[in-house]
Amino acid sequence: MERGNATLGFVLLLFALGILMLSGLQQQLNHQRFLVASEIGFLKQYAAAVSAQAWGSQLSWTSAQTWQCQKQPEQGWNACILTVENNEVVMAAHGKTQGQQTPLTLWQWGTLDHSRWISTPHGWLDTCPFTEVFRCLLPQ
Repeated sequence: MERGNATLGFVLLLFALGILMLSGLQQQLNHQRFLVASEIGFLKQYAAAVSAQAWGSQLSWTSAQTWQCQKQPEQGWNACILTVENNEVVMAAHGKTQGQQTPLTLWQWGTLDHSRWISTPHGWLDTCPFTEVFRCLLPQ
């Protein structure tokens, strides 16, 4: 009788340990799933922004000291340029993706040549190049 109780207790202990291990594994998998979903969302935003920037670089632009924007509503793309000085122009572009609250905006330096965008070599920017916040706000 005592042997049966000890065996039953040992089986229950193994069962409890198995449940604890599976619970910890489930928590890790939930966290990994969240990280993968976040990364997929970022990659979709980045692809939309790159597409918007490529589209914007093919458009005809005029030089102006205020933001000029052009939209491609079917794709949700938005490209804007601002002439800074000495024919230096900055382009900001983003694309809308489903379920996104704030779009990822890509910035790039360039120039205008007969209303055509020419990107500056190594002109990619990680953030808005202006120190004044109001100059970084794009028109809606």
